[in-house]
Amino acid sequence: GVQTSQRSGVQRAVAFIERQGDRPFFLYVAHPQPHVPLFVSDKHAGQTSRGLYGDVITEIDWSVGQIVDALARADLTDDTLIVFASDNGPWLSYGEHGGSAGHLREGKGATFEGGGRVPGIMRWPGNIPSDTVCDEPLMTIDLLPTIADRIGAKLPERKIDGLDVWPLLAGEVEARSPHEAFFF
Repeated sequence: GVQTSQRSGVQRAVAFIERQGDRPFFLYVAHPQPHVPLFVSDKHAGQTSRGLYGDVITEIDWSVGQIVDALARADLTDDTLIVFASDNGPWLSYGEHGGSAGHLREGKGATFEGGGRVPGIMRWPGNIPSDTVCDEPLMTIDLLPTIADRIGAKLPERKIDGLDVWPLLAGEVEARSPHEAFFF
C-alpha cells in the first residue's frame, strides 16, 4: 500500500548509500506525496495542524532525515552536497491540499513569483558556510554546471541554459546571479 511505498523508497535510498562504500555517487530522490492525490503513511497521519498536506510535508521531512542519517552513519556528511528544493509553487486549485506561497502571488503553473519561487536548502560542510542565506535567484538548471565544475566533469557539447552559481552557494560577499535575466 501507500504506507509501504514511501518507506520502501526511503529504505532503497538508504540501502543505496550503504552499498556505495567510498565510491562517488549521485542519488536523486523525488517525493511524489505532495502531488495530488496526496498520501501519507499511518505513522505521519494526523501529526500536524495543517491537515493532510502538513502531514505529507512532515513525512517528507522524516524521509530526508533518514537519508541524512544514513550519510552520517557512512561517514559521508562532509563529502556530500545535499540539495533540497521544490520544483514549483503550490497547487492553489487544490486549496488546503496544495500548500501555500505565503505572501507571493499565484502558484504552480503561473509565472508570477508564487509559481516558481521556492526555497532551496543546500548543505555541504566545509564548502557551503552554515547559516548562509542567498537572496539572489538561481534555478535548478544551474545545478548541473555548478556541480560539474566542482567535480571536474565536462558539460555537454551543446549549449545549456544553466550557469555556474558557485559564488552564490559559497556565500561569497557581493556575489550576484550570472544570469542576465530569467526568461519566463
